[in-house]
Parts: sequence; structure tokens; C-alpha cells
Amino acid sequence: MGKISFTMDMWTDLDKTPYMAVTAHWLEQVSLQQQKVNLRTDLIGFVHVPGTHTGERLAEVFLWVIDRLKLDKKVRFLILY
Repeated sequence: MGKISFTMDMWTDLDKTPYMAVTAHWLEQVSLQQQKVNLRTDLIGFVHVPGTHTGERLAEVFLWVIDRLKLDKKVRFLILY
């Protein structure tokens, strides 16, 4: 509980306009006695992404979405070198 996972998807519409969708996934506790949880999923961002689609640019857009919703405190980064 208390953690959020994210998925992202990029695509281009028929007019060649690129978009990113960001979805959040988390567990919601339903019952303390029965230890029941529900998997919750919500679309939290649908963003037009003009320009290049480098990893750095896509990360900027993703961070903008989670910052706008004040979810940045729920995100941890793992950097591999």
C-alpha cells in the first residue's frame, strides 16, 4: 500500500500528432479485517508530445505529469550505469 506504479504509451494519430498516455496503478485496502485489496488503475495524463521522442524528452513529459498531480513524492528512480 502507498506505492504507485506507472505505465506509459506513445502513439501518433491520423494527423501525425504524437501523444503520451500515463496510467497509474495501485492497491487500495478495502477491509482491514479480511485483508482485502483492490487493484486500482486510472488514466492520469494524456499529453501532446511535440518534437523529438528521445528517452530524455519522454522522461520530461512523464515527470511533468506526475509533478502536476503532486505524485512526485511517490516516485523512486533507479539509475543503472
